[in-house]
Amino acid sequence: MKHLSNFPIPFYHAGSSTKGSLPARMHQWALKIQVPDACMSKTLTVSGESTVSEVVVKLIEQLGQLKNWSRYALWCTDKKMWLIAPRASLNTYSVDASNSIIFTTTNKKLSIQLPDRTRVDLEKADFSNTLFSLVGKICKDLRIRHPEELSLLRCAKEEDLKDARNVTARRTFRMRKANKAKAKKDPDSSNNNIASANGIDTLGSNAGTGLATVAQLTADEIDHIDIREGKVMDERAAMNAGWLDSSKSLMQQDVKEGDLLLLRFKYFAFLDLNKQRDENRIAQLYHQATRSVLSEDVVPTEAECLEFAALQFAVDQAVRNPPKLARAISPGKDDLESALADLEVSLGTNDPDLDKLNNSVLPNYNRELSANLKFKKPNKIFFFLAKPKMHKFTFRDTTMSFYKDSSASGPPDFVQDLKDCQIVPEVDIRKGKYILHIKPPGDKKYQVLFADKEEFCQWTAACRLASKGKPISDSTYESEIEMVRSMANMQEHSQTLKLNRHKRAPVNHDEIKTEDLVSARVSRKYRPEQLANLIMDAHNMLPRREFTATELRLNYILKWERLMDFGMTYFIVKFDKSKKEELLSVGRTSMSRIDLSPPHDILKTWHWTSVQGWHVNWEVEKLTFEVDSDSFTFSCNSAYIKVVHEYIGGYIFLTIRKESDTELDKEMFYKLTGGWQ
Repeated sequence: MKHLSNFPIPFYHAGSSTKGSLPARMHQWALKIQVPDACMSKTLTVSGESTVSEVVVKLIEQLGQLKNWSRYALWCTDKKMWLIAPRASLNTYSVDASNSIIFTTTNKKLSIQLPDRTRVDLEKADFSNTLFSLVGKICKDLRIRHPEELSLLRCAKEEDLKDARNVTARRTFRMRKANKAKAKKDPDSSNNNIASANGIDTLGSNAGTGLATVAQLTADEIDHIDIREGKVMDERAAMNAGWLDSSKSLMQQDVKEGDLLLLRFKYFAFLDLNKQRDENRIAQLYHQATRSVLSEDVVPTEAECLEFAALQFAVDQAVRNPPKLARAISPGKDDLESALADLEVSLGTNDPDLDKLNNSVLPNYNRELSANLKFKKPNKIFFFLAKPKMHKFTFRDTTMSFYKDSSASGPPDFVQDLKDCQIVPEVDIRKGKYILHIKPPGDKKYQVLFADKEEFCQWTAACRLASKGKPISDSTYESEIEMVRSMANMQEHSQTLKLNRHKRAPVNHDEIKTEDLVSARVSRKYRPEQLANLIMDAHNMLPRREFTATELRLNYILKWERLMDFGMTYFIVKFDKSKKEELLSVGRTSMSRIDLSPPHDILKTWHWTSVQGWHVNWEVEKLTFEVDSDSFTFSCNSAYIKVVHEYIGGYIFLTIRKESDTELDKEMFYKLTGGWQ
């Protein structure tokens, strides 16, 4: 039987005449509406069939012309719902006299922090539209393409992360409200204009979201928890609890007027990064990448850290002293010329130096590696005592095989598909050691030993690509070789530096702030003078040409994307039939089940192409997904299950996304990420 408690029941006094009375569906009742901006409340006589527009017209007639009410709408506080469809009736929203209704503006003030730590004060942020639409408007005003890759995040607090480190508190972490009072804003911050060095131009006050002022953050706001180094997995997982729901409005998620939210790249699947069309997008993504490297959300090797530091130093230099011959499309060029220029940049033509920097080549579908290499098998008891043996190795697509017979005739004696394997190179130039550690999901591990640097670079590049699901024929293979070779060369330079310190020309350390260029893990190993010399060594190995800041930022991003643990978002979950908590990592190509205890071994990986479907039981807050006729169910203890659901749907949406200039399919995005709550 349908529950009717929310619908008004007509009441007739005994002995009264029913002539001329309203039928039950037209029974009238009193609706009290608060108007905070006018400091008053009004009571209207309405019925369940009254439409929203009729109620608003009656209310405005009683309020009079105190102000312009065109940007106002009805908000039901106890249902957390906007009554905004003009032709919908109160019965449609299940609203009756017991509900609390306010008449408030839909456009409110909101502050957002960009990835470069700049604060933007929105004067007219739409609190009634979905978050996905609001982010789209913000990105349009900031001239950032592909807003589907970004979203808004609540500021994490230190006490939240302390609870996240505690298992008992973590189980109730997702139930806590995240709308705590924000840090006090700097009253004088609105007088500061955004610096052009950050890559964002100053915007006018007539923008769609009302970007009236763009100001620098105070020191307390810059010292935010998301740039603190040394976060454990529990804390990194707790950070992701603050992502807002893309299918709901800000009011529905308890965001208050004047709150500070973080605008961040949420999905690490970037479409069509173009140095001429995406200057602002690349600048913001670069700042998020540098924070990720410095805070060790991704953990590069020491040689990679020095390379990132050298690129970051080069960006700072290019911002201070822009190249004189920096190419840019002049305002007078027509659309055809601009499109042709963009096409040249995308294809890499007429720019051999940038090709050398990015190292992209056409695919070779017949590429294959073959060599005699030493192989060290796993030993369950004493792995370090096992002696390596020489075998014939071949590498095709993403698979490495070896044969005991040097002629490689017959089936291989060992085959390893390197998808989702951990690849850890080990190099010591002085001792002539070139070792590749391969760790498949589980407890096994292997070592492959190489005779020289060039052989090591080719095989390591192939294995790194294969671990990401890319075959050796991929167009980025040559650039991957150059990256590995650069790492080996930098180590050789650093060792030469240690042997020949007295022969080195002095470096101006005032120009190199090493604490801003490398993580604490690397800086603790060297004195500032040593570290500055190492960074300058890596900087001197960059191609000898004046690159623009945008070109250098783009190269930084491309190298960041090649890191092993790039783009992983972590959640603490508990799978059904499992007795302990585990980590779930969600990335652009797959999601993985990981041991929560160090060293966080990968237990199982599922690629998005193999996921057949998923759904959420909102009552018990558990997500179930199906892969190859098997189903897996888990609950999330570090965030609301809707956050995980949206991540999965968002990445699947990005994998089926059309070309860059086509209109975004919002309905498909809501279908994949919205859920049925």
